[in-house]
Amino acid sequence: MVAAPPRAGSGGVTVALPPGWHSARPVQGPVTNPLTRLAVASDSIRPRLTGACGAQVADYVIARNAVAIVVVEWTKPIGGMKIGVGPPRPRRFTAANLRIHRPPIIECWAGPGGFVEWAERGHSFAAYVLLGRRAPASLAARARAVLDTIHIARR
Repeated sequence: MVAAPPRAGSGGVTVALPPGWHSARPVQGPVTNPLTRLAVASDSIRPRLTGACGAQVADYVIARNAVAIVVVEWTKPIGGMKIGVGPPRPRRFTAANLRIHRPPIIECWAGPGGFVEWAERGHSFAAYVLLGRRAPASLAARARAVLDTIHIARR
């Protein structure tokens, strides 16, 4: 019998870690909404020491040839948003529903990346895929496959 892969995450939000993938303690900084639930990467991942960005989604250092996934959860409405209202989580994460953009579109992230937002079980989430500047495009597909293993626990 094959053992299940380890899972990484917090606050009831986890993904299965493929062999060779790493997790980091989520960067939160002074931002309290959204909450960072997980940060994993295909190679080493660590929080930026400076925290100069102020946008916790991109406050990580990864290898230039790696991909990272950061999942956040909004716990209070911001502006006109309603918590738990929005499109449902995709059945599968694909290039159509989680597009990678070049040039960068994620605040404070210099490389390619993309994101998708969804509502589930009365909560609001977003998953960000951050590619290193020299990461092969195939890693975006690998990150989507890892996101397909996401589990949101009942609370």
